[in-house]
Amino acid sequence: MFGTSGEWTFLLEDYPCATWYLDWIEEVEGAMPRRGEELVCVTLNQHQAPSRLVYSPGDGEVWCMGIGEDSLLDHPGRADPTGKVAALDEALCQAGVVWRGDDLLPRVFHTVGEHLGIRLPRHAIEAGLLPAAALPDPTQ
Repeated sequence: MFGTSGEWTFLLEDYPCATWYLDWIEEVEGAMPRRGEELVCVTLNQHQAPSRLVYSPGDGEVWCMGIGEDSLLDHPGRADPTGKVAALDEALCQAGVVWRGDDLLPRVFHTVGEHLGIRLPRHAIEAGLLPAAALPDPTQ
């Protein structure tokens, strides 16, 4: 299912891992975000724990963290020229998402949504009222 929230487009997948994340880690052509494309991906990553948060602040760079294992800024020597990575990381830390708790995924979804201004229509999602699309596998 997919929809929009403000300037964001969201995609909800019923799969153990987000399609974009699988393509990104496999370096599929066209999967890397370009400048001006802000992207956030929260994936269960069930095939290879832990769950992951992947964020591109719009500068073409991608930051990734294992939910409950590390933070977005655990990459020494990387610059964060937009300051957006540090701001999201701080929001996650304030929410107790980094390194603490057994209810991490709901807190991650809530914190990311609040921080980035993404509001998902929970009723429409639960009722199955959003449009759906079958996406082709770009690796095949």
